[in-house]
Amino acid sequence: MSTNERTGPLAHLRVLDLSRLYPGAFCTSLLADLGADVVKVEAPGFGDGLRMMTPEPFKAGHVALNRGKRSLSLDLKNGAAADVVRRLVVGFDVLVESHRPGALEQMGLGYDDLAALNPGLLWCSLTGFGSDGPLAHAAGHDITYSGYAGVLQRLVEPGAAPPVPQITLALQPGALMGVIGILSAYAQRSVTGHGARIDASLVDAAMWSLAEDVARAATAPAPGWPAMASRATYRCADGRYVTVASSEPRTWAALCAGLDVAELADHRIGVAEDAAIARLRSVFATKAASAWLTHPGLAGGVGPVNTPGDLLDDPHLAERGAITTIDGTDTRVLANPLRMRGPDGVTTTATSPPPDIGAHTDEVLTEHGFTAAEIAALREASVI
Repeated sequence: MSTNERTGPLAHLRVLDLSRLYPGAFCTSLLADLGADVVKVEAPGFGDGLRMMTPEPFKAGHVALNRGKRSLSLDLKNGAAADVVRRLVVGFDVLVESHRPGALEQMGLGYDDLAALNPGLLWCSLTGFGSDGPLAHAAGHDITYSGYAGVLQRLVEPGAAPPVPQITLALQPGALMGVIGILSAYAQRSVTGHGARIDASLVDAAMWSLAEDVARAATAPAPGWPAMASRATYRCADGRYVTVASSEPRTWAALCAGLDVAELADHRIGVAEDAAIARLRSVFATKAASAWLTHPGLAGGVGPVNTPGDLLDDPHLAERGAITTIDGTDTRVLANPLRMRGPDGVTTTATSPPPDIGAHTDEVLTEHGFTAAEIAALREASVI
């Protein structure tokens, strides 16, 4: 879908995505959801590595994060590709990349090189440790960045072994910082006419969740959350878990009444927590999680521990439009978490299917002034 056919608050924003894997995919997915024309540059034949990250034929990451985008097949390792990018970038507002710092500069495609051709270009780099500093060129994965940022150690009590998370903790906040940087620079450009270089570090973004801890660290260590009966998870009779969040006197009293444990009504945080936890464990173990979630008097104090599959059929999420369906398929994916409501009926989720590798190569090149003969020559030379 070209820019002229798009709707949404960013319908006139053109994004050239040179990134690879998850950080860039998350970043440009949010932009595409808001209407931006995102052209994803992928290696001919292979495509972005996100297509290969899972063994099943249904490439979940690709489907979830590349919907609503266009795909341009271009081999950046081919020296002639640099000239193609230089011609293309004149017609784009934003360039997103996630290469090692200096890699694009070696190709003649650094910020200074391209800003000379398009002074209004908004260049966003998404890297693990940022574009400068002694670790700028260090390799890593999400667990590397989450550990460096201090996030892993804060997931457990002080002194306990840090966990190996089953989800990524630094990639999404890093991508979100990229989006915020792009939109901020876009707003600034509307006033000044000048472009900008956005440097989004996954480590920096992950650290933001520890803002309070870091501020305190100069004078005292970060406190651990003590064991609390009123803030915990409990296993139920069916093996599922529920959450309890009833730390205020009023909510704790309601919980005790709902569970018929009057003997705990006078319990205070930090006093005999092990005994209170043991009592609640014995109570929750008597019924299935679903029974406790609908039990009279427990609304708000007891919540589910959902699986990804649970989310697909959750009535609250369904009513809010948090789950969407890819056009022409039965495939359901998460919608953009942002909701915008107004008289124009703004859409904030792209639902067109993710593109095949290079599906829009000729279309995009033609839009940006390449002739049929030039396109044929690039294909003959295996540049596209």
